[in-house]
Amino acid sequence: LGPGVSVEDTQDWSHFMKYQLQQVEEMLEASMNHPSIMVWAWFNEGPSNHQEACPAYAACARIAARDPTRLLSWASNKQQDDKCLEHATAVSFNGYPAWYSDQHQLDAPARFWNQNAAWVRDHYPHKPFFISETGAGGLFEWDKNQTDAYWTLKYQQEVIDRDVDVALTNENVSGLTLWHFFDFKGNDGAQACGPCHYKADTQPPLCAWYNMTGSCGRRPGGLNHKGVVDAYRRKKPSFESVKAKYGRNMPQIMI
Repeated sequence: LGPGVSVEDTQDWSHFMKYQLQQVEEMLEASMNHPSIMVWAWFNEGPSNHQEACPAYAACARIAARDPTRLLSWASNKQQDDKCLEHATAVSFNGYPAWYSDQHQLDAPARFWNQNAAWVRDHYPHKPFFISETGAGGLFEWDKNQTDAYWTLKYQQEVIDRDVDVALTNENVSGLTLWHFFDFKGNDGAQACGPCHYKADTQPPLCAWYNMTGSCGRRPGGLNHKGVVDAYRRKKPSFESVKAKYGRNMPQIMI
């Protein structure tokens, strides 16, 4: 149900949208009774900043509305330029303040999310607002750096801490989804840089060197490193920090 959807896709009712609507139907049939489902969503980071795409969003919403117990939304990176939000019952924005934008400006997460939450409150006062995707990358091996250089675990924690803080303190934010739980392999383009150079005789593996030149600096070693644990489920500092923030008033929860 995404990603990579274009305006042209949303206007192709004879093929793309025919099967898109079928997939929405099948999504509901497959997962309607799953207790963990809280939102039906489609078109991840789609072309919702184009008015001509909105009928496709509306058509998906009409089908998903079969289930009146869940919210209807999509993860929008168009934010305040989104033209189709009337068809959602919840507003969900993706953004990476202090990571992809405003690097090393640690006041950026609060500023960015507070501004967006206020905008949603003003324009869609009866719809909950979710931070549907945010976070920062951290290389598991770069854990002892004294400064908060980009890609260090120290910097990752600083950014994620601030994302979580604004979500927990702003009453206009109804929820937060960090991107993401564990590091994972990137798409085919990310593999062009090759894997990292591994340390010899070390298990689980540890990287001794990453190619960070050019575009390889975006997906070091071909992985997306935004997880709070690495690909082998080893915890990064941000894991315990987020756990503490959420569990401060709920000591009975164990992770």
